[in-house]
Amino acid sequence: MQPAPSATPGTLSLTDQEKLAVLSGNTEDSVDAARAGLGSSSNAGRGIHGEIGAMIGSHATRGAYGVAAIPLGNGAGAIVSFESSRFGDRR
Repeated sequence: MQPAPSATPGTLSLTDQEKLAVLSGNTEDSVDAARAGLGSSSNAGRGIHGEIGAMIGSHATRGAYGVAAIPLGNGAGAIVSFESSRFGDRR
């Protein structure tokens, strides 16, 4: 696939034939699977997922939190979370 000439550096443009080839090779199910992180493997998308966060405030207020969803085998899972906060001096 050759990039077409573009006025903006770093932009890749497809020809009409390339656009049709991409569109014809995808179905609604394949797009949904790609968005969900599922691939051809049966274990795709079964990794640990979660989030972490923190807060910082006035008067030495601070905190941190996190949560993780962990797949266990084919039909089970565990969710682990934590939170720690310190609220500073009240003046």
